[in-house]
Amino acid sequence: MKKRYIALIVLAVLCILLVVALKVGPNIAKNYIVDHSEELIGRKMKIENVDFSPFSFTVTVDDFAIYESDGTTPFVAFEKFRINVNPTRLVKKEISVSEIYLKGLYTRVTQKGDQFNFSDILDKFAADSTADSTAANAKAASVQAQAADTTQALNLDPNEMIGFNVALENITLEKGNIIYEDLKVGSKIHLEDFSVAIPAVYFSNKNTNIGVNLKFANGGDLGVKVQFNMKTQDFGVNVALNKLALAIAKPYLKDFINYKDFEGSLGVNLNIAGNVNQILASNVSGTVAVDGIKLTETSGKVIGVSHVGVGIAKANLEQMDFRVDSVIVDGASAHLDLFKDGKTNIDVLLEPIMKPAKNNSSDTTAVEEPNSKEKSKPLKAVVNRLAVVNTTVTATDHTPKQPFNYKVSNIAVNGSNINFNTPCAINVTASFPEGGSLSLKYKGALSDISTMDAYISVKNLALKHFSPYSHHYTGYPISSGTMAFASENKMSGWNIESKNTIDIYNIDVGDKDSETDPEYTVPMKIGLYILKDKNDKIQFDVPVKGNVKDPEFYYLKIVWKTVMNLLVKVALSPFKVVGNVAAAGAGVVGLDLGKNDEIRIDPLASSFSSEQYAKAQKMTEALAKDSKLKLNFVQSFNLKRTVDAYKTRKLKTEFYKATQNKTALNELDEKAIQAIADKDSAYAAYADAHAKELDRKTLEKEILDMAEARNQELLKTLQQQPGVTKKNVTVTTAPRSALTPKKAMYKVQIDVQ
Repeated sequence: MKKRYIALIVLAVLCILLVVALKVGPNIAKNYIVDHSEELIGRKMKIENVDFSPFSFTVTVDDFAIYESDGTTPFVAFEKFRINVNPTRLVKKEISVSEIYLKGLYTRVTQKGDQFNFSDILDKFAADSTADSTAANAKAASVQAQAADTTQALNLDPNEMIGFNVALENITLEKGNIIYEDLKVGSKIHLEDFSVAIPAVYFSNKNTNIGVNLKFANGGDLGVKVQFNMKTQDFGVNVALNKLALAIAKPYLKDFINYKDFEGSLGVNLNIAGNVNQILASNVSGTVAVDGIKLTETSGKVIGVSHVGVGIAKANLEQMDFRVDSVIVDGASAHLDLFKDGKTNIDVLLEPIMKPAKNNSSDTTAVEEPNSKEKSKPLKAVVNRLAVVNTTVTATDHTPKQPFNYKVSNIAVNGSNINFNTPCAINVTASFPEGGSLSLKYKGALSDISTMDAYISVKNLALKHFSPYSHHYTGYPISSGTMAFASENKMSGWNIESKNTIDIYNIDVGDKDSETDPEYTVPMKIGLYILKDKNDKIQFDVPVKGNVKDPEFYYLKIVWKTVMNLLVKVALSPFKVVGNVAAAGAGVVGLDLGKNDEIRIDPLASSFSSEQYAKAQKMTEALAKDSKLKLNFVQSFNLKRTVDAYKTRKLKTEFYKATQNKTALNELDEKAIQAIADKDSAYAAYADAHAKELDRKTLEKEILDMAEARNQELLKTLQQQPGVTKKNVTVTTAPRSALTPKKAMYKVQIDVQ
């Protein structure tokens, strides 16, 4: 019995000693590590407390820090670390960790060139290495073997590798702070409130869920959710980045652009699904948006955009398949400055990356030729919707003797089903100063811009803004005038054929500048005087042909030179030109303006000509002098005659579409339709067969709708003139009972408010 009691006492004493050792041992180890930290890693360390609970097998470390080389600034630190294991599970061949907890992690990494603030620690470990050459070679061979089996290792099950099941649960990192500073470029990235939550890590055919959240000190927050299957290597990732302040990238932009300031924010919500062993085959979908972008150039001017949003339906690099739901650009603003040396502000902006690479003759690295046998997969790209709205571009040309400055506003771009390899249609509209407008219709494939169709229509363009060019090329400044321009362009293999028609009204120039030496010696005043018809109008066509790749080909220069040649020609032979205009008559030239209080119109026209706009605008000049005046533009025409003429016009239009195989018409087509003779045999036969299909009441309604559309277009233009308000100018159509006059016109009625 005594031996039994002695054995129990000894066992109890040993248990007590073991518990005491387990409780005291960690602190002894802690004190040793802290006291000898400079010998071990070359840095001072701090550990406030280390505790081990033998009953729960929990290790806790409080207030840990490794300091910088100065001994006072923290390099890596945390408030608390706790890990709990269950040793009893080892009997069942299971490594079980029920909790890994880390709170208040702090780390600050600084870089200067190729040196980091932890480089001295790495150097010390390298210097303290006492492994003999045999062991080193064996280790190197082991590393190579591991590297060679990396791909295979990715697919190995840890349970099969070590013979144990592994269970890691409740992995938590909270309130972390990570700082990275590049001292060379002056950048700082600070991740605040860094947190990671992993309920469990599974090394079997079961998904592991990982959640990461953090904030950026300069603005923005990031959330990442990951699902990963260790067995199959399949993964799914959701990245939600909210309002990241892009100013974080400013120090790095210096290597690419010259700029003064940069701001904006980035938002991303992407879903990525794939397999670790086939990363390029991953499918990406989601949205990307940038907001409030402002790039301030060294000149102080700003290029920016309020919002750019991209919706990605699918992106797959391996399949080269990119499908974009939408690209939305809102509130973009840009400017283009052309300087006397031929450079633009874009050249100045991109100067850092435009510098030629230095030719290092000692660099004899062979360039690997691409394998011609490996055919790249064809690119499949489509944008379901493209929309650009509220965009403004300002152009400043410093090359003329007087700088040219022009602002194009309300730029809108619309396109749908935009494919990379197949032709697609894109429409562009824009507004010019003083009521001018632009319409562009483009059709072509993005993969081959050498072949395309483009139609451009410019209306009510105020010419006085282009006086710097007129002064530069001819010596005469433009004082007034409006222009309409229509251009149909077909290009195939870079060979372009362009039909252009120019319609100018009321153009005048000032006296020639005797102190300038213009590029063209043109008698502008007499040339314009002779070109104008009796209604102060000029109209002519300018055909353009050539190859746009030819260095001698310059589209605008060809048009301008054609105009100059025409001015010189009419100045030298005025009687011939005047005779031709007189013989052609007013019908070819355009329309009769009538009396001073009348604006003659074509009741079948859907819009106005330059002279009609100018005449109406001229009438509103009195409003700027006397705010009491009120103008009412009353539209009238003979409805019965107009219906008859409209019926004929519709028949000719449908005949033209059928014979020319066209569905959409432009200004040039309208001119061709008007030229069809009533006695044309083919047209007469078509009219006899289809005339009964046109209902008179329907035609009347369409004519009245066209009249209202003219009213709204005229009112919109007049409201942009000085002194015009919504109250002092109105545009209406005469009552139906009054639609009987012989002449179609707007009659201006003057009243006092």
